Formats: sequence, structure tokens, C-alpha cells
Amino acid sequence: MERLARFPNRGSIPRELLELGVQQYRQILVKPWRLVYQVQDQRVIVMLIADTRRDLASLLMTRLLRS
Repeated sequence: MERLARFPNRGSIPRELLELGVQQYRQILVKPWRLVYQVQDQRVIVMLIADTRRDLASLLMTRLLRS
């Protein structure tokens, strides 16, 4: 998390969201966890922490795109 605060754009855009044209979220993987976040101004806002063994496509759709 400290590195993320210093280098917020280091994460990649989640493939599932990129395929939908959604590019405002980034992710970092720390097995078995996947942390999805958004950078707003100079802040990192964690949107989702999920186990990588879950169905992430539907989880991302439910948690991020419907809010």
C-alpha cells in the first residue's frame, strides 16, 4: 500500500473492465488478493479487495459499474 500511495499509476487496468471500455480503475495483485482502485486527484481510493479465485468479471460489474 505504501508503494501504491507513492506510485498510484503503477497498476494495470483490469482486463475485464478494459474489454468494456472502462479505464478509470487500476489493479495490483498480491496473491491471493486483487486490489482494484481509482486515482482521484492525488488520492488512491480502494474500490475492491477480492480473492483472485472468485468470478471477478461479475464481481467487478456488480461492485464497480452499478454504483
